[in-house]
Amino acid sequence: MKVKIKSLGYLKGRDSLVVIPLAESGKYVLCLNFFEDVEDGRLARFVIVEDKYGELTDVKLVEGDEVMVEAEEVKGDMDTLSKLIRIERARKSSVVPLFINVEVKDEIRGDGRGVRGYFNYVRKYGQINLQKLRGKLTLSFEEVPE
Repeated sequence: MKVKIKSLGYLKGRDSLVVIPLAESGKYVLCLNFFEDVEDGRLARFVIVEDKYGELTDVKLVEGDEVMVEAEEVKGDMDTLSKLIRIERARKSSVVPLFINVEVKDEIRGDGRGVRGYFNYVRKYGQINLQKLRGKLTLSFEEVPE
């Protein structure tokens, strides 16, 4: 996936969610998140997380500021993942959330939609084997002027 970051982004707010790390580029990590879009939902979506300290080596809870960025190859990357794990529905939009100023937590708990979606997925399909997913996707960044 190639992500384009503008120097000035729109801060959408602060959120917490469970992320599954897939690929990294410098201090940024491409992650999979399951979002509760409807009751008991588990919509798969990509998120990018700024990981300044290399803490995202496993499934973690993160809380941070959300900025929307443009990404290419989202559909193809989601199709690749859906061949490796069960994905019922996925967001394949070219705009993905980037989480900055994050706090990484080992204990996964909370009631946000980005947390409940993960629990809904695990309850139905079980834990995801990270070894199956590592090295299947790539991440690159490009800064674009306003």
